[in-house]
Amino acid sequence: MAWYPMASKATAVVTALAYETCGKKEDFNLTPGDWLTLNWGISQYLPLKKDMTVLAEVGIAGYDTSQITDDSGSAANNVHDQVHAIGGQLGITHVPWNAVLHFHYFYEFAAKDRFQGQVLGVSLAKKF
Repeated sequence: MAWYPMASKATAVVTALAYETCGKKEDFNLTPGDWLTLNWGISQYLPLKKDMTVLAEVGIAGYDTSQITDDSGSAANNVHDQVHAIGGQLGITHVPWNAVLHFHYFYEFAAKDRFQGQVLGVSLAKKF
């Protein structure tokens, strides 16, 4: 879902909700419970050229992931995993080429029964 509070659509508030169902783990008796993840972000496009052919995008983003059903199997525990993250994103769009380059960074916190760390990503997209 995306909401653009201004007519220019230069500012965006976006969310995405994902539901994951896990399968049985190999080599031991465990089927993890299901997960619910909310991804969210707020971004702003800024023109780098007066003719609006090159745009920068800056924003804050994050995600919240929680296990919502119990694990099953003899190796299961009764702890529901979770992690939360906050970070930022930077991007550049070249409008004539329909090309976008994005960088994002997330710092995970409040992890429970799972690893906690940092996420760094780069994406390149081109519309054909």
